Amino acid sequence: MNRDEANQALELIRRVVSQARDDSALQNWGVIWMLHGFTNAAGFAGTQWLWTGGHRTPEAYVMLWALVLGFNIVTIFLLKRGQTAGARSFIERQIWAIWSTFVGGMVLVALCNWLLGLDRLFMPAMSCVLFATAFSMMGALMGRVWFAVAAFFAVMSLVMTRLPDHAYSLLAGLWLVVQCGGGLALHRARLRRLASQRPEARLV
Repeated sequence: MNRDEANQALELIRRVVSQARDDSALQNWGVIWMLHGFTNAAGFAGTQWLWTGGHRTPEAYVMLWALVLGFNIVTIFLLKRGQTAGARSFIERQIWAIWSTFVGGMVLVALCNWLLGLDRLFMPAMSCVLFATAFSMMGALMGRVWFAVAAFFAVMSLVMTRLPDHAYSLLAGLWLVVQCGGGLALHRARLRRLASQRPEARLV
């Protein structure tokens, strides 16, 4: 491969990545993220309320998060119904894989916390570590700005260890700001893309 061919290949990769970002915005993830920013924050706040109230068995927490996650899944399918985008087969699978793995990791950490019988939750700090990991993967997929979010949650994982009695309240506020902010950015990108109405050749 000569230099011109290499440059052409790099340009094609750049266009594919750019299209993937645009298509992810078109998939209505912005509205979904803003909505889930509130529901997830409510879940974290509810967890703090249950913990402060002395609940130390998993039943109440399982019921709370079953409601939150159930609502989130239903609204994803409702808000994305009938939508298509060129990079859906790739981007959609990656987003689902990242955040499904994250949810599974959160459940496993919660189970470990309960089985170890700790008198203090280490889960808020570990939640931030899992958030940082998920956003780092988002950075590799959708743009470097997500690496900054990953670094922020990595730092906050250390802060959580200093505020164990209020960690979930803090996590609720952080997640509300981050997820709603990310959702707003995606939603604005979607509106700009739809307003431009520029026909272009599809790469995938």
